Parts: sequence; C-alpha cells; structure tokens
Amino acid sequence: QGRDLVAKQFKNTREPRFFLIAPNHQLSFSDSQGRDLVATHRRHKRETSCPTVNITEGLTTQLTLPAQYSAAELDACLSNELLERNLTQLGLIAFGRDQLLVLVMKLRQIFPNGLPEQAIRRLGFIITVYGPEDVITWNITMPSTLILVLRNSPNMNTTGTVLQNYLGQSGPLTAAVLTEINGPILCSLSEANLRMIDPAELRRASPLNISTCTQPKKNIIYGIAATAFQNESVVSSVYFPLIEPYLPGAPLSALQTLSTQNINMNYTTFRNLNPEVVEKLTPAEIRGLLGVHLSSLKTNESDEIVQRWVRSHTPAEVDSLGINLVGGQEDFGLGNLFISSPPSSASMNYHGILLSALITVMGITLPSIL
Repeated sequence: QGRDLVAKQFKNTREPRFFLIAPNHQLSFSDSQGRDLVATHRRHKRETSCPTVNITEGLTTQLTLPAQYSAAELDACLSNELLERNLTQLGLIAFGRDQLLVLVMKLRQIFPNGLPEQAIRRLGFIITVYGPEDVITWNITMPSTLILVLRNSPNMNTTGTVLQNYLGQSGPLTAAVLTEINGPILCSLSEANLRMIDPAELRRASPLNISTCTQPKKNIIYGIAATAFQNESVVSSVYFPLIEPYLPGAPLSALQTLSTQNINMNYTTFRNLNPEVVEKLTPAEIRGLLGVHLSSLKTNESDEIVQRWVRSHTPAEVDSLGINLVGGQEDFGLGNLFISSPPSSASMNYHGILLSALITVMGITLPSIL
C-alpha cells in the first residue's frame, strides 16, 4: 500500500499478460525482510482471528481488495481453501509486495511439495515475488505455461532459471517459445540448446533477433534457418527477406551465392555480417551483394567492417568499386619480390619482415656484383 502499482493486460494474446511495477525495490521472496514478514504473519495468524470481514468468493474479484485488507489482515481473513479455488482471480489483482508475500506463504502451505504446473499457470502477479531458488523446483513441461511464466518473470535471473529448468525437462523450443524468448534470452542459451531448435519451428516463429549472440551461436542459428527456408531459396525475392535476420551467421559460400541474385542488401544488414567472412569477398561479390546500396560503403568507410575489407584487398581492388574508397594493401617491390603490408596493428612485425627481406636480397646480390 502506498506503492505505485500498475497492472497492464495486453490484448491480442491467447493468455493474459501482466506486469507489476514496484518502485525502487527488487521483488524477491528470498530476501530476509520478506522471510521476517512471513514469520510475523504466522505468529499473527496463530494469535488472532480475522479482525474484519472474512474474504469470500465475491470479494476475490474486487480490484480494490488490496486497499481493503492490509498484509496482516489478508493473512488472517483469506483461507487457504478460498485461495486455492480462486487463485486465478486473485492472481489478477495488483496486491502490494507484502500482500503478495502472504499469498506465497499460503501457497507453500497448500502445496508443500512444490507448485503443480496447473497452479503455476494461474499465478499471475504472484509470480513476481518468487525468486530463482523457488522456480528452480517448478516442473514446467508445457510451452504455454513457460510463456506465461516468462511474461511475468521479475528479472533475468528468474527468467534464465525458468528456461533452463524447462529445457532440462526436455521442453520443446516451439515457434511460440522462440518468439517469446527472442533476443538476449535466446542468445543466453547454450550452443547445445540452440542445436535443439527444429527448423520447422523456427520457420513458424517471428523473425529472431540474434544480434547479441556470439559468432558461434549466430552460425548455429543461421544453419537452422537455412534449412527452414531452403524451399524458398530458388526465388531470391522470397528467400532473402526470410533469411536476412540470420545472415550474421552466414558462411562465405552463402554470401557468394546471394551476390549473384540481385538482392540489394542494405548497409545495416551488411554491417552485421561476420567480418571474417566479409573480408574474403571479392570486389565483384561486394558489388553484387549491395547493388544500389554500394555507395553506403563510402558513407560508412570508417566502420570497422569496411576497413577490414579494404585492408584485405589491394588499392586497385578497392578502387575498382568506383565509389572513391581509399586504402588497401600496399605493394613494395624488390625486383621480382613483392611484399604486401599487413594491417596497421601489425606494422612493427611488418617492418621487421621487410628489413629481413632487404638483407636477404642484398646478401644474394652483393657477391654476384663483387
């Protein structure tokens, strides 16, 4: 009470979606203050009966219930039997943190061996005061239950625990689950977990954001996506929009193929490609990938991925793009001996190699002159 609690139920989903906002406090049942509160409530329960009106079925749908009953009164006036029967309705009410902790305590009394999956599905706001040490015991096997829990998870630690527990129970990464964990949560999965993704499920999922994944994980997800959309690969105008979100993991052969299909890749997509792959592309392949967006390389010539490509090619190759890009490997000739300079980060090693080459050439040439 006295807290600014906001409940938002999002439409256009099969299941309700709720968020609880509590200013300046991380919600978790694991902190000592919460446990002290529960202990106080237990003593209060033993010592007193309900000081006001007992909560009945009709009151369980009252959104003003948090204002009518303090945490101590909720403890004394709400029976465990009523809570179990009306868990869904009570889970929709924006109780304060102390009140939610009372509900958690009662649920532990009702389900001493842990919450069953059907009860987990009905928690609503109540889930926001469960910590990782609680949810790790939950046996979640249905994708729909996982999605409900993730939508109401109070923090990334709890989210990660819930997801790993689900995967540990051989829970499938369905299209709906992939869409829900899209982004950093997806990228937090292990490489072994990512390999479990069924191409058919990825095909049905919303486009996945893999930008925060490590390069090996991007490579794995690209391989699954390439399989998922392989039937569309014969028509580039259909295939490219489907595979585009996954191109950061594309190998050289895939980019070389795309370079022949007039796809006009935008610079944002190009910038997110694997730079180790990009620097192996020929000028013709670069031109084929970017098409009408080729000049964006000049606009963004200071970007690392552009500089890596430039440093991997000769000035003549760089100039062949015809967009006034400057740079490239420098060739130094000594008769028939040519040495291409490495990237600037290795300049000291380069000069050492060049000096050794000069000494060798002079060592060979001087005796013949003498």
